[in-house]
Amino acid sequence: LLLETLCSLTLEAEVGDGVTIWCQRDPTISGSLIFWYKQLKDSVPHLIGCKQPSPLQKCYFFTETERIVTSVHEKNTSLTITAVNVSDTGLYYCSYMELDVMIFSTSTSLQVKVTHTSVSSAGIFILTLVCVIVILLTVLILILKHRKASRTGAESGHNK
Repeated sequence: LLLETLCSLTLEAEVGDGVTIWCQRDPTISGSLIFWYKQLKDSVPHLIGCKQPSPLQKCYFFTETERIVTSVHEKNTSLTITAVNVSDTGLYYCSYMELDVMIFSTSTSLQVKVTHTSVSSAGIFILTLVCVIVILLTVLILILKHRKASRTGAESGHNK
């Protein structure tokens, strides 16, 4: 239900891309923890990030990784995934406490696609080189056959 009703933005990325997802927050509420969640279809949300608005405060129960980084700004917060994988596909949203109420943001659906890499330039070079060599060898063989046929015809003409 959450996947269908709160999704306000869809991001598409390719494997290896860096992605930043934004979430608005009320700047008048200070000291409130900001939580980031990822949810897959037909599953419960998983906590993937936690941040305090103050740089001096930390979420002691949550360790941030280098690949997934949360940041707090004046009017919003962000979740950055430095190099996305297909497994990062899902629904992302943040929440924070206002008095005794948990406020949830609208969500962002992240779709990570595998790119079909084209043939590399080194592969194209090797393929071109092989084709040129095959063509040159074919031309060389045809020239040699033509010379041999000319010599054989000339020798048979002298022997008569």
